[in-house]
Amino acid sequence: MTDPVFQPKGITPTAEQRAIQLERHRHVIVEANAGAAKTTTLALRLAQALERGANLDHIQTLTYTDAAVVSLRLALDRIGIPATVRNRLRIQTFDQFCAERLASLEGPGVTRYNAPEQLKPHVLLAIDRVLSNEDERHRDEFAIEGSGEGAVEGLLASFARLKGTMQLTLEAADRPLTPALADELGHDYLTLRTFWAYEHLRRGGHPDRHAFRAPDDATHDLAKLLMTEDALLEGEHPLTLGLHLVLLDEMHDTNRAMFTVLQHLLAQNPAAFIGFGDRDQVIHAMAGADASFMGSGFDREIGVAQRLPLTSSYRFGQTLARHVGQLAVKDYLSQSLHDTPVNVVRCDSLKDAHRHIAQVLKNREGLSPKSLASEMAILLRQPHQSVELENHLLDQGVDYRTAGFDPYLMRPEVLFVRGLIAHAREEFTAIEDVDTRVRILKSLLLFCGSFVEFDTTDHAQQQQAEQLAIKEVAAQPALVPHFVQNQVLRNAPPHIRGLIYDALDVIRANATDVLMERFVQALAPQQLAARVMVRTDDIAQVSANIQGLIQSAATFDNVESFFRAMNAREVRQKAMRSKHCVVLSSIEAAKGLEFEHVIMPGLNKGEFAVGGNTADNRNLLYVGMTRAKHRLTILYDGAKPSKYLYDAGLI
Repeated sequence: MTDPVFQPKGITPTAEQRAIQLERHRHVIVEANAGAAKTTTLALRLAQALERGANLDHIQTLTYTDAAVVSLRLALDRIGIPATVRNRLRIQTFDQFCAERLASLEGPGVTRYNAPEQLKPHVLLAIDRVLSNEDERHRDEFAIEGSGEGAVEGLLASFARLKGTMQLTLEAADRPLTPALADELGHDYLTLRTFWAYEHLRRGGHPDRHAFRAPDDATHDLAKLLMTEDALLEGEHPLTLGLHLVLLDEMHDTNRAMFTVLQHLLAQNPAAFIGFGDRDQVIHAMAGADASFMGSGFDREIGVAQRLPLTSSYRFGQTLARHVGQLAVKDYLSQSLHDTPVNVVRCDSLKDAHRHIAQVLKNREGLSPKSLASEMAILLRQPHQSVELENHLLDQGVDYRTAGFDPYLMRPEVLFVRGLIAHAREEFTAIEDVDTRVRILKSLLLFCGSFVEFDTTDHAQQQQAEQLAIKEVAAQPALVPHFVQNQVLRNAPPHIRGLIYDALDVIRANATDVLMERFVQALAPQQLAARVMVRTDDIAQVSANIQGLIQSAATFDNVESFFRAMNAREVRQKAMRSKHCVVLSSIEAAKGLEFEHVIMPGLNKGEFAVGGNTADNRNLLYVGMTRAKHRLTILYDGAKPSKYLYDAGLI
């Protein structure tokens, strides 16, 4: 009997795609290159199952992101799967699937939070409980001071790693939490203590269900439940769904929690499995993503898989494909009808690089006449690299929007310095936007380790009253100097107050050369950041952003004109409303996207490879390069080129 073959509309599958579409091995993993029509090929495999008569209700497709869900549905539409069929297919993110499975056990009632701002009060409360615990035996391990507000973002990132790796469940389930254990696990003691307190809040004291969940919490919670078999309720297993086919997109993003769920799902169902991924796109190892789950980990823990290649790029042409293949040390072909040249530009200074970037953007290089400016993207390795670049783009009249990080003028540490300058110069009225003044006051309180005095010891009431006071003061700029003097500076710890007064003296000299020479040394931003933040990376970014800001004063006659320029640049930046402007993005935020022209500055030794030449850094460059469709521009300092430029055969 001849196997019926699905014939797609609009495309002729390649030999690689057809082999994947027709493969019948029980476990199949597709090693796909970036830009190789991975989603279209997954759609072909799904359509082939339907052609063979598979029941829609017995197919489950999982992805890592919501964007991948949308992309797959669009791909199914493009190849000719009718809407009546597409709408019945179960295509979900891992977390949506896990939340649904938990709801079958717990019932309704678990609050869903999607934004970090919604989680912040719970993290702050967890920090407060840890710091105020009178029974704590290792209080000297807590280096953080103040409310902990500056540590929230870093702690949430650490929580994501702990949940993704299931590290505490696997390595420390029955062990007392001590500084020695924290060191063994690679986390600081405060992070683990706060994590436990936060998870206690999240459970809410309810015996059957959690009080709230954030993104990826459902995956962690279901995996933890599955690891403790006796915790499952009597009756049918929550993953016994009668599935005959399980498909997984973005398999390279799989972490231990996701893999645990997948392992149990395949054990509970007589299902074939096919996963699609590109192990060179693993850029979230710090959050638990692990390429071994596409390789030896899958074979060892689930079963030996048949591996099929998907090597040809449709996104970009042969020149870029050749260099990407050299970087990743793998075969990389191109089926694109156009070439994608790589322009490698040697710059003698940062200013030269920024001038070149602005010229490229103004000339719309690499764009077709009808293309929008949003088809051009500047991808950065670290947020602090944007400080002087943003200034140059603003001054040159180039509109942009940021992705993956805030515009530099709105970062807490920059707002803190702007607040110090405004206080020293007595010019808070020059900051026009009320919301900006609110943010500045919050940043001053944060980095000074200060608090607003109220007659209450209740943590929640204190926080609420402080927010209200800040808003009232910010609405009346004449009150701000009194607030800064009597609440921020007076309530700061003495040693911090000394640093602030020294920094204010430098500002009052009103000389940019003095500012550049003495301000950072006087303020000691690394020391200030270490008091309110936990993660080393966050502390380093604060220091780098402040140093970048101060260095950008070089072209001004005095501090007063520098301050006025910052305020004018903020007004200009906020006036850029067009969604069709140039994209200034972190590489991580650009993953899964594509642009006609990608520009990657800063390919320098010690600047791109943060923390050394790790797989994450190499993969970040791979991801960034493969976002380009028609042109890639790379800029580097001729005195210190990154080793990756040699690895990719670019210099």
